[in-house]
Amino acid sequence: MAEASPGPPEAQTASAGLYRLPYASGTPVSVFDDAKTHRPPTRIDLVGEPRDGKAHHIVAAADGVVMAVQDGFSERQSRRAAVDCRNNFVWLAHANGEWTLYGHMRRGSSSKQAGLKVGDRVRSGQYIGDEGDVGCAMLSHLHFEVAVPKKDQPIDAGGFLIDNVGSSRNRVPRFCAPAPTELVKHRRYTALACQLRASNPRSE
Repeated sequence: MAEASPGPPEAQTASAGLYRLPYASGTPVSVFDDAKTHRPPTRIDLVGEPRDGKAHHIVAAADGVVMAVQDGFSERQSRRAAVDCRNNFVWLAHANGEWTLYGHMRRGSSSKQAGLKVGDRVRSGQYIGDEGDVGCAMLSHLHFEVAVPKKDQPIDAGGFLIDNVGSSRNRVPRFCAPAPTELVKHRRYTALACQLRASNPRSE
């Protein structure tokens, strides 16, 4: 969703935070595009399984604060330029300075069903809306990204990051489960909560 000229994926910085897969726990999730294959890079397109029309629940990838909610649109516009599509989205800000974006959400699912509004605090794993195909989308899926926005003017009215030439504000998302990792296209994962890891005892 974020508007920028793509740079080489290997030049992109990994996220400082570890995030859970943003689907309800136990949901099988396929990777339609990973941070290398997505254009522009660093973003990830995820699909809840099975793809049978079920409204897969999207959850917060980490504790955060709601910074923006748009879920009044319903039209799928797959053949338009991204900047011309009316997309539904949620942006969350996290304590580490990163924001996460949840795009193409189903109409009304964030503001009405999840009851989200700007300024709300959410917990990791909290329901924030349903997977959808609103805006520039070929299929029902979740567009997910991590970024460090400009402080005084983070996003525009369409939900795009401001001052993001070359995707410089985006980060390659790292996920905590099944292990700290970047996701890979065509692989399937199961959405799980992040588990606190005990420190390894020092060997004598």
